[in-house]
Formats: sequence, C-alpha cells, structure tokens
Amino acid sequence: MELFVWLKGWLVPALHWLEAHPGSANWFEAIGSIAAIVFVGLFALSQARRARSHDDLDRIRRAQGLALILVPVLREFKPKIEAAIIQESKLEPPDEVLHLLDQLYVLGVAGGFVLQMVAILQAHQRALAPPNDENSDARSSYNSMARQRLGDALRYCSDAIDALLKLTRARTV
Repeated sequence: MELFVWLKGWLVPALHWLEAHPGSANWFEAIGSIAAIVFVGLFALSQARRARSHDDLDRIRRAQGLALILVPVLREFKPKIEAAIIQESKLEPPDEVLHLLDQLYVLGVAGGFVLQMVAILQAHQRALAPPNDENSDARSSYNSMARQRLGDALRYCSDAIDALLKLTRARTV
C-alpha cells in the first residue's frame, strides 16, 4: 500500500509538470521510443547468441559422437599401417572411415588428420610399382617413397587419434 502512496506522490506532480510544458512530452516520447528500440535490439541479439550457443553445443556433441566411433577404428588400423611399412605392401583405408568422409568436417583439425591419412593411403594405392626386371634403383626409389607415404599416413593416424581423444574429453554442459 505504501508503494502506491509513494508512486502517487511522485507520479502526480510529474504528470502536472508534463502538462504545463507541452514540448517535454514529445521529448520523453522520443526518448522512450529510442529506449524501446535499443531494448528490442539487445533482446534479439541475446536470442541469436543463445541459438548460436545451442548450435555450437550440438556440433560439439555430434563431433564427440563421431570421435567415439573413429577412435577404436583408427586404433585397430594403426598396427596395419605399421605392418604395411615393414612388408612394403599396399593398404586400403578402413571402410568405417570411408563411409564417414562427408561428416569429418565436424571434427575440425582431427577430421583433417583423418582426411590426410585417407588421401595418402589412396595415393599409395594408385602408385604403380616398377616391374621387377628393371634396374634396382627404380625399385629402391619406389620402396623409399612407399615407406615415406605410409610413414606419413601412420603419423596422421596417430595425430588423429590424439586429437579425437582430446575432443572426446571436452566438457559439454
């Protein structure tokens, strides 16, 4: 009740003053309109930030789910790359990875490592070995390049595993 008395005691003189000065009402109306426009703009900005925050959280959760799928696949594939380096053989990328290539963009840097590994392995698949009857320098050069490619694929695989594990440990609240 005291609030109404206080408000009435403050509001009535203010309204009388505004009636006595007709130009001031226009100024207060203009200031109120500007304040309303600023308020609506700030409200829209906060809603956009909230929506962006939800989108970022969804993207991180999708990336974590994809990382949880890829980590075991890459851990299982890493010894195969090591064996291919020793045996100097060709190696196909895992089917599980090939089926997810269009979704790797969500992973950021980790997805880039996986793409690099796949690209190197596919380039290694396309490389033609020289026939055995030619000179040994061509064969030695081919084997050296093959080891280099497979070594790079192994490094990208290890980097991808590390980055994916780091991604799975990221907290989403």
